[in-house]
Amino acid sequence: MIFIILILSAAATAFFFILAQKKWQQSLSFVFAFLFILSIGLIVANFNQHFGMAQETSTQTLNLVSSVKGQDTDALLYKPLGDGTEKVYLYQTEEMDEPKSTASQDVKNHINQDADQAQLTIKTTEWVYKNDFYQTLFAMAGNNHEFIRQDNQFDLPSDWQVISAE
Repeated sequence: MIFIILILSAAATAFFFILAQKKWQQSLSFVFAFLFILSIGLIVANFNQHFGMAQETSTQTLNLVSSVKGQDTDALLYKPLGDGTEKVYLYQTEEMDEPKSTASQDVKNHINQDADQAQLTIKTTEWVYKNDFYQTLFAMAGNNHEFIRQDNQFDLPSDWQVISAE
């Protein structure tokens, strides 16, 4: 909607500015010019400062099974990245055929090894529009549910091992 307002106000500004012969027509061209500048400001504020948006965090908890098949011990696998300080974890639930990896960008993984049951708690934070007005206004921007970060908390029993997949 804001892009439509931007285009229409630019066209109306040019039209009334070029054809203005009376005082009210000149005034109308300034009103449309102000609307054009305001639209640009709102677009910039939305893209840079997330104007009209709020952070929303959703939480999902999954029960884990061992990522390693055919062994006596339960384990959570990881793959080291780069110099080994960052790790991508491979986790599996009963519904999954193959282990799934955690993302590496803007994701923090935490391991707690004193839980009663193996679980993964995923907290995902996204930018979402505050209300329907802002969602309608900036609908063409395509930045609703924009990913900010994810926190993965692996709660494992003490008898589980965390081992490298390599």
